[in-house]
Amino acid sequence: MNFKEYVLLNDLGDIKEDELFKNLTTIGCGGKIEYTYYPKDIESLSKAFAFINKNNIKYFILGNGSNVLACDYNFIGVVIVVKKLSFNYKIENDLCIVSAFYPTTRLAYDLARENKGDLSFLGGIPGLVGGAIYNNSGAYNDNIGNHIKYVKYIDTDGKIVQISKTMCAFGYRSSIFHYINGIVIEAGINVIDIKTTTKLEKNKKDKMQAQPIESKSMGSVFKNNPLVPAWKIVDALHLRGFQIGDAAISSKHSNFIINLGNAKSSDILSLVELIQTRARLEFGINLYKEITIVE
Repeated sequence: MNFKEYVLLNDLGDIKEDELFKNLTTIGCGGKIEYTYYPKDIESLSKAFAFINKNNIKYFILGNGSNVLACDYNFIGVVIVVKKLSFNYKIENDLCIVSAFYPTTRLAYDLARENKGDLSFLGGIPGLVGGAIYNNSGAYNDNIGNHIKYVKYIDTDGKIVQISKTMCAFGYRSSIFHYINGIVIEAGINVIDIKTTTKLEKNKKDKMQAQPIESKSMGSVFKNNPLVPAWKIVDALHLRGFQIGDAAISSKHSNFIINLGNAKSSDILSLVELIQTRARLEFGINLYKEITIVE
């Protein structure tokens, strides 16, 4: 029994064939996907994920599609799209218990309306809470890992596991989920009584002025170097605005690569490799990707 048959036989959600990554990612690039799976609920997701792992099926977990660059050729396997799963949160004793499928910016604003936070640094960060935990996303000298109490995830056997903040091994744009196979489904986030609406609006305004929010992009391409921000390195290479095909280094923020229309993933990768090579040869600096490459 193949994966499609298993999903349909057990009524585990919707499954589509030959969808394009370019329609599922914020950069708008990428080839065909053999199977795109939209789980009905957590129980269905658990069963499907166990089947995938038991049968050694190649898979990729996709949320809102930000921070992801899929290659131009076909993906043979299953892309699990979780952004249509239901989400909610509740506050219990200064702990926000939140679904991993909650949009990060929306969560920041929803908590601000209750004068709970301070998660204002999440305002303007694209993606879902699960993705933010996976990459320990952050801004303004803060990150989500600083606020986590626990995380629940589905393991390869389809079981739900809860781990503490310490076990999450949060680092700069990284977590334990970079090294284990699992799907984050819930988090406990410490919150305090604080008014953050004004701060959120300021952060939003700052991002709109400094980042190419109006363009198709993946978000920040490179992790910041400990000594100097990545965008300053790109600027020092005089690459701001440089273009290959319809892929261009943003003239608004040079740690962003944007799709001007019909960019190919190969063009974007060429820009990424160009920046990395020149940074290493000219400055002796290794720039590491913040984006995830799907091959």
